[in-house]
Amino acid sequence: MRLLCFSDIHGNVAAVKRLIKDVRARRARYDAVVVAGDLTNFSVTRDQQESQEALDTILQLLTAEFGNVMYVPGNRDYLGRGKKRLSLTHYKGMMIEEGKKYYLGPRLPITTTPELSDKNTILIQHSNVVYEGGFKRRSVVCKDALLHIVGHTHTGIVSGNYLNTGFLYRDDSNGAEPMMGGYFEVEITNRAVTYTFFPLGPIKRRDLKCAGFKGSMYSPHGYAFPVKLAVK
Repeated sequence: MRLLCFSDIHGNVAAVKRLIKDVRARRARYDAVVVAGDLTNFSVTRDQQESQEALDTILQLLTAEFGNVMYVPGNRDYLGRGKKRLSLTHYKGMMIEEGKKYYLGPRLPITTTPELSDKNTILIQHSNVVYEGGFKRRSVVCKDALLHIVGHTHTGIVSGNYLNTGFLYRDDSNGAEPMMGGYFEVEITNRAVTYTFFPLGPIKRRDLKCAGFKGSMYSPHGYAFPVKLAVK
């Protein structure tokens, strides 16, 4: 099973077209596409119509090119909370809902619910960040999953069964430098997982520096952002 994995598009249709162009140039083929949230910039722009149009276009492009597209919404894909929360309508692809298992293939389930994860199941979340007060936060890795895919923090990480996809496109929110990111190719063979990163922007690899973890980090210009991981 070969998967195309990325996240954090932030409504940038041009970034999706760039990804498709890059995949075509490599003549790569994928069994499914997995997107770990923040397809739009709804919570930032607060423009529901614009965000809906971006979502529709992005999913249309991906499903037309790759067929099987599964995704979870991210924190930027809705606006507000509780009864006043505004969500977008999902017409294309398969949005993974809480408490359910879906199938990327005949024997490869995927879920967004940690309690449903096991050694044969992919867990996908937009964020796995736990806030511990002040500015302290940790990204919690699910040891029980075959593969744990997340996004949100804009720092790509590969460590064991854990994949943070970084970002496909980063905008200027919070004073960041707008730029293209990249995407991952994930190969699953007899429950062994291998990862290959393809940059579309100035993303560089460095060794992961986090106590108790070995792997790689992918960040803009190779800057070594602080990373704190924990296993649950």
